[in-house]
Amino acid sequence: MTEGKQQKRQRKRRSKAPLQAHDPELGWTKRRGGRVLRNWTVLVSVLVLIGLVVVFGSIGLSRKKGADNDTQGEIFSAPKEDDDGTREELETAETMVREFLKEADPTKRLKWVRNAEEVKARLAEYPEEARAGVGAIQEMLGHLGEGANPVTAFVVAFPSGSVRLLEVFGTSEGPRVDWDAYARYGTASWEDLFSGKAERAVVRVFCEPSSERPEPFEDQSNWTGFRLSSPDLPQAALAFAEVGSVREKNMKHLILGSPNYRQRFVLEIVRHQGKDEPLFEIKRCMAVGWILGESPVEETWEVRE
Repeated sequence: MTEGKQQKRQRKRRSKAPLQAHDPELGWTKRRGGRVLRNWTVLVSVLVLIGLVVVFGSIGLSRKKGADNDTQGEIFSAPKEDDDGTREELETAETMVREFLKEADPTKRLKWVRNAEEVKARLAEYPEEARAGVGAIQEMLGHLGEGANPVTAFVVAFPSGSVRLLEVFGTSEGPRVDWDAYARYGTASWEDLFSGKAERAVVRVFCEPSSERPEPFEDQSNWTGFRLSSPDLPQAALAFAEVGSVREKNMKHLILGSPNYRQRFVLEIVRHQGKDEPLFEIKRCMAVGWILGESPVEETWEVRE
């Protein structure tokens, strides 16, 4: 067997190998000349590994299911209700959400919504549950009060038993429901992305580490793999970011710093046809979380660099 054929077979075996340990960095390790080079110091790596063995569970082991619901893995601080300003923000947000959820007419909901005119144009693309479903607040998940745009998050429950995350975003006009985030709106459906009918889209997903290396993204020195999941995805998908890019570095950092090594992002992705399934390239990170800012978060990252 020629050396070239042997190397090719070895790459195929590595690309199909499942994650065998509970360390998410195993999927994000660069291999050059047989040596493993980590970005972290040895001490930090050891400490991380100890913690991950305990808590990492089955993340990265299976792609049979996506996220069960969109309230998993959210990072919000507990509201400081002893602060008068915060208490007023929370009460205003809760009142608005209750009114929004009681109203079954989507057009009448627009008065409580951020970017109402833009949302109105795409209402028909929202799933029925998020568009007109009458739900109730199950709990206030938390509050992010720092900065000019505070966010208050609620878990909304429906008679069917399903739940959704609803976030109230502080704007110059006051608090408003972010309906795009509530609907998990994407510019193309996952059905169209998987079938090839759509080649590019902006999507709202959870991201986790992935050790899978299918072609054409098998070269770990060039690509970092991510596992994408969502309640809208029947099976989690694989996506890849170029090593050294501002999105790759910052997404890795944020995921490894998140509970259960899962973080929400709004991503712009492009479809590639892999050998066994569609694969996606991450072209741009639009937001951390599911609420879009005035400009893509990547622009802020690039300025910092």
